[in-house]
Amino acid sequence: MSAIEIRPATPEDAETIAALHVACWAETYSALVPAKVLADFTLEARLAQWRETLGGAGPQQPPPNVFLALNGEGAAVGFCASGAQQSDILGERGFAGEFQAIYLLKEAQRLGGGRRFMREMAQALRARGIEWGSLWVLRHNFSARRFYEKLGGRKISVEGAWRGVPEVAYGWRDLGLLIDPPPAKPW
Repeated sequence: MSAIEIRPATPEDAETIAALHVACWAETYSALVPAKVLADFTLEARLAQWRETLGGAGPQQPPPNVFLALNGEGAAVGFCASGAQQSDILGERGFAGEFQAIYLLKEAQRLGGGRRFMREMAQALRARGIEWGSLWVLRHNFSARRFYEKLGGRKISVEGAWRGVPEVAYGWRDLGLLIDPPPAKPW
């Protein structure tokens, strides 16, 4: 696969993002969440969500910043979203920003798109005057947890559950680590 392009999403991208959301969930979470949860995760429900979000009519004001990833052929392969913190418990701990979604199809993973998504979202949070950001990740999604840890995310001593599935929180107290990461250490 060739290079990945990342651009801001528009309301016209709602259908594409909804389809990606469902596809990424099926690829990533089939072994991590009950089948009933996946069955409820329909294209119709996601389309309604993303039309509302990208149209600016969602409950979160201001709406989140949403980005779309395209492969070299112009096909959508992922999306991400960040905005104001939605979790009271993480907000009380000073994490005013939230990385709300980061999804790449398996074919587009390990090509640098995830790092670029995190950088774009961190820049968007900073543009809102936010310096600390956090996210929720399924407890048993170890590959995602390693990815966040590699990017400087630290596990916060907060756990939760989404539809009965255990989650853990990760946070960054310096979004600059995602925007201008330190150089890799030589072996």
